[in-house]
Amino acid sequence: MAYVIPVFILLMVFMHIIKEDKLVKESRLQKSIHKLYAVSEPLILKTLNKMISSNFIRNTRVGRGILKAIAKMLWFLPHGVVVDYEGVENLIRWIEKQGDTHIAIGPCVCKKALGVKEEPYVTDMTIFYGAEIYKEIEPEEYRYLSADEALKLLKEFEKSGLIHEIYACCNSGKWTFVICNCDPRYCVPTKAYLLIREGVYPGPKKAVVDADKCKGLDECGKCMEICPFNAIENRDGKSYVNDNCMGCGLCIERCPSNARRLIWRKGYKSKIIPIKIMYPDFSKS
Repeated sequence: MAYVIPVFILLMVFMHIIKEDKLVKESRLQKSIHKLYAVSEPLILKTLNKMISSNFIRNTRVGRGILKAIAKMLWFLPHGVVVDYEGVENLIRWIEKQGDTHIAIGPCVCKKALGVKEEPYVTDMTIFYGAEIYKEIEPEEYRYLSADEALKLLKEFEKSGLIHEIYACCNSGKWTFVICNCDPRYCVPTKAYLLIREGVYPGPKKAVVDADKCKGLDECGKCMEICPFNAIENRDGKSYVNDNCMGCGLCIERCPSNARRLIWRKGYKSKIIPIKIMYPDFSKS
């Protein structure tokens, strides 16, 4: 895998698919290298999952330290940012305005790599040049989508408890290529994050609770049931959101008393997501 590193570094000087919030043509070299990654992706995920699942890595400080060091060395591989439905909706509508076909969907790469067939299975929503790459590599498994089809599926994924995560290579929004709809039980990057806090980053929003509206965890508790990041605490019988919140918005979707909302995260910065496109009001926060 070491031979990939200098090539990725070299590619950073080439033109990318998003530049200054405008859609531009990716370089042939970038596309070729990303094809190489896409072909290798199942093997990479299998290898990382074996490491994460080993008792040495999971249950010892030394093991987790080794995994964290490896994760930092693999900075050029895809890293994700957790986002809510509003963000992906704005991104899909922006893509729609660019014309041409820039959205495709296929099987969840993690589930496929791990041999899991559990539904929902077709959840890997590739965008920009990623849509073309994965359609070329797996023409029978990926299909192009309209913006309306994509948004309908994204809402269904959210109702199924899947997390919207935007992924990009080289920790750069210029390399954004997919909206993963992640099942935290099988998503390898999300499992790695829960273990060592690497591979996935929080989004620009976080949840807060109106204690007066909250029915309490004993009576309700739907937020605690759905939260994949251990961000819900019990404070005097009421739900409280701690600093683990990643801003996915799943608890907002499930709260029956409308006691929760998302607010802007102070001082937020991200190199991965095109924040002006996804959150036009962010500059006003």
